[in-house]
Amino acid sequence: MVKSLGGPSRLWPKRPGCLEASNQVFEAMRSILKIVTATALLAGMAISASIPTFTQSQIDSGEAIRALGKIAYDTAMARAAKATSGCTKDKIKIRKEWRNMTLPDRKAYQEGIQCLMQKPSRYPNIKGAKTAWDDYGVLHYYQTPFVHDDATFLLWHRHYNWVLEQDLLKLCGYTGVFPYWEWGLDCGSMDKSPPGTGGGCLKTGPFANFTVNIGPTEARDPLAYNPRCLKRDLNDDVCRKWASLRNTTDLLLSTSTVAVFQGAVQGEGVRGDNGKNFGTGVHSGGHYAISGDPGSDFHFSALEPGFYLHHGNIDRLHFIWQNLAWDTRQTISGTNTMYNMPPSPAAVLTDNMGFEPLHRNITIKQAMDTVGGTPLCYVYEPW
Repeated sequence: MVKSLGGPSRLWPKRPGCLEASNQVFEAMRSILKIVTATALLAGMAISASIPTFTQSQIDSGEAIRALGKIAYDTAMARAAKATSGCTKDKIKIRKEWRNMTLPDRKAYQEGIQCLMQKPSRYPNIKGAKTAWDDYGVLHYYQTPFVHDDATFLLWHRHYNWVLEQDLLKLCGYTGVFPYWEWGLDCGSMDKSPPGTGGGCLKTGPFANFTVNIGPTEARDPLAYNPRCLKRDLNDDVCRKWASLRNTTDLLLSTSTVAVFQGAVQGEGVRGDNGKNFGTGVHSGGHYAISGDPGSDFHFSALEPGFYLHHGNIDRLHFIWQNLAWDTRQTISGTNTMYNMPPSPAAVLTDNMGFEPLHRNITIKQAMDTVGGTPLCYVYEPW
């Protein structure tokens, strides 16, 4: 099954009405994000005994998640050290928290994004898409009903970020570090990072003059040309409630199966080990900490530059979670449609995930290991 995205006519062949279903699911999702009502109880195997026991102070300060990140980093690097081809230890790219990047890398990364905002679109039949950056909004718009609240949420977005990394290299010459944003380091001070506080158009910073060309989802034709400024509305309350260092650490320590982990990340109402409640989830917490237009638009949020640092952190959490018990955490759970609407078969590792025309499609299994070398080859450095 290929989730192909060459254009509207190729959106999930043999499944008419998907866009209508998407809108229905979108409305349901908005309600769920406001009030989480699901109460599914999922059981699983205990976390590896090698994981340290942490005090609440260590969890809240970030000491615990740094330690977990180091365990995951060392585990992944040890696997790569055994490789004789593909992703060998000397080829691995190290992803870093934004604040740990060098100033030249930060500047070059921003310039790379600006470069994509000037390159031509690869969607010739989408009139609203003017640039290569817009392509990411189109791709995410089409894929939204099939890569959220289902089996491929974590792995599709993992590869999506990697595709952006390849575009930055091939189209814009960026060879530096790909970043992630640890939200918990900013909870309590969202007015200081990133720039753009105030719930309006960005007036300063590298993306002050960026034009959002397509969306919003509610428009009569969401893919029509609709130029407007990039807006942010930073929300520290959301960050503190749902994207804190405690939230992320609890997520790693209290989710024993991928079904619980991915449900907890997305705020689906699942309960973790010992009945842990994850509320709205870190995925929504990070998105709505930025908010604005298009940052809070479920389908077009990928046009917000902060989206990729946010999803870099989601992927980092998945990377850590997998590597805390690697032998049992190369799995998926669910179907290929959001909330199984419309009903679809259970996903399997040989299913394809669609990225055309930005990149070739790959199987779910190919995105499972960040040091698998087919094609991924990176690890996350603890901040």
